[in-house]
Amino acid sequence: MLSMRSLKDLSPQEVGKVREEVRRLRKEGLSYSKITEIIKEEYGVGISKATVMRWCKGESDPLRKVRRINFESPSLAYVVGVHLGDGSVSLDDRYRYRIRLKVVDREFAGAFAEALKDIGLRPSLYWENDSSRVGRWVVEAVSKELYMFLSGPREKLFEVAGRWPVEFLRGFFDSEGSVSISKKNPRKASITADNYDKDVLKLCRDLLEGMGIHSTVYLARKKGTKVVIRGQEYEYTSDLYRISIHRRSSVARFAELIGFTILRKQEKLAMFLQEYYS
Repeated sequence: MLSMRSLKDLSPQEVGKVREEVRRLRKEGLSYSKITEIIKEEYGVGISKATVMRWCKGESDPLRKVRRINFESPSLAYVVGVHLGDGSVSLDDRYRYRIRLKVVDREFAGAFAEALKDIGLRPSLYWENDSSRVGRWVVEAVSKELYMFLSGPREKLFEVAGRWPVEFLRGFFDSEGSVSISKKNPRKASITADNYDKDVLKLCRDLLEGMGIHSTVYLARKKGTKVVIRGQEYEYTSDLYRISIHRRSSVARFAELIGFTILRKQEKLAMFLQEYYS
């Protein structure tokens, strides 16, 4: 049995689906009361007879002021990749559904802001000084639809990643990735990314494999391991996993097919490629 929800609990996508069903049922000649019963039974959504009446008469449009998301844009995959890395979503004290990213690299912040624009949002981009740590660029946007999508079933996010693997992987590695070049041998390099969610890294491994890029996933830090950051000792509260691309041919292929938006990381890859092909 479906748990009962109200319209405010639904994403804009779901509201649109319910509204179309209401109109379809009305065209079939069903009464307003009967329509409310069917919507309750089939969708688990409580909707008033008055609302059904307004929808059918065209007196009310629940999506008129809602900024919709373009779910057919490859930029959505970049947003998902960033979200599974450094991005965050929250419901703030003004009941706004907020998507946010805080990073030190201006080009990364700009790329995320552009991706949000591409899918239909109006993000803000600004510099934030923080006395407790280094200043950072902040990207913010408000969208109930994107908030609910990113907070929803992970399978849906993985589906987007599978549709546009290059954009997804670039977003994820922009968030979590790092490049290391051997000082002794500049023809030797590796690309790594850490995450507490092993399934996310397995997804990245599978997508990379589909592009001919070899990678491995392993436990990098066990729960309880102590680490000192800026003079302060911390303890890992969960296992931390790592994905590593270390075969030279795979590092080169990553550089050519995916790359980084972040300039300092991309420059390292360019140095490696110059040595690799020399």
